[in-house]
Amino acid sequence: YLQVIIFVVMFGLIVAAASVIINHFLNPHIQPLTHEVEIHPYRALLLYFAFVTAASVVVPVPTLPVDLLFFGLLDPALVIVARVAGGVAGGSVSYYLSYNYGRPLLKRTLSEKNYGFVEKHSDSMSWRDFFIISMIPIINAELMAFVGGLGKIGYRKTVGTLLLAITYRVLFVYFVLQY
Repeated sequence: YLQVIIFVVMFGLIVAAASVIINHFLNPHIQPLTHEVEIHPYRALLLYFAFVTAASVVVPVPTLPVDLLFFGLLDPALVIVARVAGGVAGGSVSYYLSYNYGRPLLKRTLSEKNYGFVEKHSDSMSWRDFFIISMIPIINAELMAFVGGLGKIGYRKTVGTLLLAITYRVLFVYFVLQY
């Protein structure tokens, strides 16, 4: 019970801190973030690319709120290119890590749920199965790169599938925002 209470308190503190930071930077009356992005759009895209790449390797980090923010601040075509490139770069890093360091590294770094998913699907998955699962919006496409690295799918098929899946998802989000 003590671990659950500590977790709830720590999670609450993290959410509170994130809320304070978000309210400070995204307050409609005070917009330093928007102003900086308008002044330095390419620097902002580079930071966005780096964030997406890191979030693709560290699977539980969500990118959708940042995607929505950048769609509103910059040219959507540039945001789509940066998002897809960052997702593929992060997927490549994930593939490399799982291919070279395997199960011991993934067991230490991934959550039990994500590791169970990777372990369950890595040995028996064909390229077609990999493609279909990557296109399902509920499953993190970048998590599939870990599966590809442990399995027999191969780097080119893994990255090609990630390219298609991430492009599909980003375009879907963009068009949902537009209409």
